[in-house]
Amino acid sequence: MNERISKGSAYMIAKEIEQNLTQSSWIRKMFEEGQRLKSIHGTENVFDFSLGNPIIDPPASYFEQLRAYANAPIPGGHSYIPNQGLPEARQKVAEHMNGRFNTNITAQTVTMTSGAAGALNVALKSIMNPGDEVIIFTPYFAEYKFYVGNANGVAVYCPLAEDFTFDFNELEKAISPKTKAIILNNPHNPTGQLIPQSDLERLNQYLVAKEQEWGTEIHVLYDDPYSQLIYDGNVPNPFAAIERLFYISSFSKDLGLAGERLGYLAIRPDFPSVEQYMAAFVFANRTLGFGNATVTVQRMISKMDTLTQEQHEYKKRRDAMVQVLEDAGFEFVYPKGGFFIFPKSPIADDTKFCQVAAEEFQLLVVPGIGFGRAGHFRLSYSVSMEQIERSAPVLKKLKSYFS
Repeated sequence: MNERISKGSAYMIAKEIEQNLTQSSWIRKMFEEGQRLKSIHGTENVFDFSLGNPIIDPPASYFEQLRAYANAPIPGGHSYIPNQGLPEARQKVAEHMNGRFNTNITAQTVTMTSGAAGALNVALKSIMNPGDEVIIFTPYFAEYKFYVGNANGVAVYCPLAEDFTFDFNELEKAISPKTKAIILNNPHNPTGQLIPQSDLERLNQYLVAKEQEWGTEIHVLYDDPYSQLIYDGNVPNPFAAIERLFYISSFSKDLGLAGERLGYLAIRPDFPSVEQYMAAFVFANRTLGFGNATVTVQRMISKMDTLTQEQHEYKKRRDAMVQVLEDAGFEFVYPKGGFFIFPKSPIADDTKFCQVAAEEFQLLVVPGIGFGRAGHFRLSYSVSMEQIERSAPVLKKLKSYFS
């Protein structure tokens, strides 16, 4: 029986999935390599900067609410809830957004999702027809292309400028009457760049002109999970700049709740056909299999006094990591937000560079080719200060190795 099964079709899994597996995330590959190196050299002798895993724990108020709920649980508190999310959680998120962006979001136009990834999939599934195009700026978070594929769309890649801001000449080449959406991540993973308000406004003007020219609708999926991790410059207000805006975020980074997968998708109450969009979001949230973000975590955030958090620890790490890289002689665009830096590789072959860094120096970073921009590498400073400090001589030796 087992022999017969093992000799089955070459495509026991879907062809698309098989192809995607061969192009699987470089981040995951480096994680696995890190586990191997740690087993050989010891955890303390491996410098793992590959993963964007939040290092800061949730605020004390979150645990206070969790303890209070455990001591006095609500009868039926773990039953099914509306697929749009708990009303009180949606109200809390709406108040949080209104306080930050001076907008008029309501609980009725917020959908709680399984992380920002869930929100992106819900948004795309709600608007895409087969063959519709989605512009993805490169370098980019590698999962975006798979999310577009999930919605039967076509990913179209548009390079950012050398400083990782918009290049409108490149955008003109990428956009077409088939463009249904643009995914915009700000602050940006993997570069840490922050697109300023003026550029968001210019983008909106450009898209409005294209909509009028072609008689189409172009949605901006504003992916903003690092919105509270901005250290320099003014916090952009996408609601004040972009008309056809889907706002997408999560509490994975700013509240340290990554494992809880608590995200949300919001639009303005005056969004054209708002009721139809919201019905589509809720339907997609249910039928994609997410169902709901975890009800207990929704309940906890609804009871917290504030969802706004200072991010001193990440800024401290950013400043330390920048100094280490500058002292080692690496070139990079100064990161203004998030917890990533995207330096230039000392050699054109960024994959080779990352292999040497791992094999010769036990230092793990991710090649830029995994994000659609060769010749660079991504480094996450969401690690201990001790690791950043200990990495200084190692990064100097690594840079000298290629000099």
